[in-house]
Amino acid sequence: MAKEALSHLRLDESSPSGGEEAAPRARGSGLRADLRRLRRLFRYMKPYRRRLISGLVLGAVYGAISGALPKAIEVVSRRLFESDQPASLGMVVATSLAIPVYFALRGSIGFLNTYCLRWVSGRILRDIRVEIFNHLQLLSMDFFVRQRVPTLMQRVHNNTARMQRAMVGLAGDVVKQPITILVAIVVLAVINIWFCLFALAIGALCLIPMLYFGKKVRQASREEVKSEGALLGVLHETLSNIRVVKAYVLEKYQSKRFRKATEHQMSRMLRFQKQQELLSPLIELIGSAGIAATFVYVHFSGTSLSELLAVVAGFFMIYEPLKRLGSLHVRLQRVLDVSERVFGILDTPTTTMDHPDAVELPEFRESIRYENVSLGYDPDQEVLRDINLTIPHGTICALVGPSGSGKTSMVNLLLRFYDPTRGTVRIDGQDVRRVKIKSLRRLFGLVTQETILFADTVASNIGYGKRGVSRDEIVEAATQAQAHDFIMEMPNGYDTVLMDRGQNLSGGQRQRIAIARAFLKNPAILVLDEATSSLDADSERKVQQAMNRLMQGRTVVIIAHRLSTVRHADEIIVFGEGQIQEAGGHKELIDQDGLYRRLHDLQVMP
Repeated sequence: MAKEALSHLRLDESSPSGGEEAAPRARGSGLRADLRRLRRLFRYMKPYRRRLISGLVLGAVYGAISGALPKAIEVVSRRLFESDQPASLGMVVATSLAIPVYFALRGSIGFLNTYCLRWVSGRILRDIRVEIFNHLQLLSMDFFVRQRVPTLMQRVHNNTARMQRAMVGLAGDVVKQPITILVAIVVLAVINIWFCLFALAIGALCLIPMLYFGKKVRQASREEVKSEGALLGVLHETLSNIRVVKAYVLEKYQSKRFRKATEHQMSRMLRFQKQQELLSPLIELIGSAGIAATFVYVHFSGTSLSELLAVVAGFFMIYEPLKRLGSLHVRLQRVLDVSERVFGILDTPTTTMDHPDAVELPEFRESIRYENVSLGYDPDQEVLRDINLTIPHGTICALVGPSGSGKTSMVNLLLRFYDPTRGTVRIDGQDVRRVKIKSLRRLFGLVTQETILFADTVASNIGYGKRGVSRDEIVEAATQAQAHDFIMEMPNGYDTVLMDRGQNLSGGQRQRIAIARAFLKNPAILVLDEATSSLDADSERKVQQAMNRLMQGRTVVIIAHRLSTVRHADEIIVFGEGQIQEAGGHKELIDQDGLYRRLHDLQVMP
C-alpha cells in the first residue's frame, strides 16, 4: 500500500534519464550536426571577440615561449658546462637566473591567457543561461507537461556549466598547444634533425588513442548526464513531496531509490572518467618509449650534454601539449554532447505565440465566447468537445462538474495556455490567437487552490501582480483582502521574508495574499480556481469575504467543486465528459433534476 501511495512520485526507472525525452538524439550527431553546433557556440563568442582574440594571441605567445624551452636549456647548459673558458661566479648566477626569468615570463603570459578566456567563457555561460531561462518562460504549457523539472534544471545549470568548463580548455588549447608543439619541433630540428623526425613519429602514434577514445568518451558523457538527471529527479520529487513521504513512513523506501540512483550515477561517472583517463597513460607510455629510445640513440651517437638536456626538455615540452591535445578531442566530444541538450531547449518551438498580425486588447467591454471549441492535450483524446458558451461582461459564471470533466481546460484556453484543436475563443469578438498574449493576460487575475508564493518579502509577493507599485498601494490591497492585520503581526510586517512556497503561513493566509495580489492588479476578468476548497470553515469564511469584495464590478469565472460557493453565480455551467450538460441558475438547475442536482445532493447528504 505504501508503495502504491507514492506511485506518482516514481521515476520511469526503465529509462536511465528518469523520463528525459530522446529528442536531442533524434537531431543527430553526425559531422554536419557537430559543425553546426560548433558554429552556433562561436556565435555566442562574437560580442566578446576582442577579449577572446587577446586570449588567443596570449595563448600563441605562451605556446611559442614554451616551445622555445629546449633552446634556452641548450644555451644555458652549453655556457655553463661546455665553455672553453672557466665561468665566473657572476656569469654562472646570471646564466642560471635565465631559467626562472623564463618561467616567470611564461607563467605571467599563461595567467593572462587563462584569465581572458575564463572572462569570455563566463559571459557566454551567463548569456546562454539567460537565453534558456527566457525561452523556457515563453514555451507553451504542453512542453512543461512533457518535461520534468529536474531535467530542465540540470540543463539550465549543470549542462551549461560543463559546457563552459570544456570551452575554456578548448579555446586555450586549440591555439596554445599546437604552437607549443610546432615551435618545439622546429627547435629540435635546429638542434638535431633526427630528434625532430623521431618526435613527429611519436606524435603520429599518439593520434591513434586520441581518435579511439573520442567516440567512447562522448557516449560515456551522454550516459553520465542522463544518470545525473535521474538522481536529481529522485531528490526533487522526495523534497517536493516530503509530507507524503513522512505520512506513509516511506523514508527508507525513498532512501533506497536515492541510493540506487546515486550508485547508477556513480557507475556512469566512473565509466566516463575511465574512458577519459585511459588516454593519458597511453600517451605517457608512447612518450616514455620515445625518451627511452632517445637515451639509446644518445649513448651510441656521442651527443653532447647540452644537446641531450635540450632534447629531453623538448620531448617533455611536446609530451604535455600532446596530452592536452589528446584530451582536446575528448573535451570536444563532451561539449558537443552537452550542447546538443542545451540547444535542444532553445530549438523547442512554442505552440502558443503571438501571430504576426496580433493586435492589442487594451480592455474588456462585451463578452467572452467559446465557439464550437474542442481541445485535446493528446491527439487521440479530447478533453473538451464542441463547446459553445457566452459569458457577458460583468457577470459571474461558475464552471462545475466531476473531476476531469474539462473545467480547468476552459480556463487554460481563455488564458491561452493552450490553443483549441478546433473552434475559436473570442474576447470582445477578437480571436484570442490574434491578440498579443501580454495584452490578453493583463486582463486576468488568477487565484488558484494552490497559492503560488515566492521566497521573497510579503510586499514583493503582493506586488508581483503589478510591478513598480508603492508601499501604500500594497497596504491598501492587503487591507481589501483582509490580510493587513495578520501581516502586521509577522516579525517584520510587510518586509518579512516568506519561506519557500509560503510555508510559514497558513492556507488561509496564503490565499488572502494571493487575493491581495489580484486586488493590486485590478483585473477586468477574475478567475477563481477552487480558491477555497482546501481551507477550514473559519479560513474559508474570511477568504470568501475577501473574494466577494474582489468580485464586485468584475467579470468572474469560478471553477468549483463545492456547489455552496457558486449559488450566487449569474450562470452555472455543468460539465460532464468534456461537454456542457446543463446551464442555468442554482434554483433552475436543482429543479431540472439532472447532473447538477445529483452533485448537489451528494454534498448535502448527512
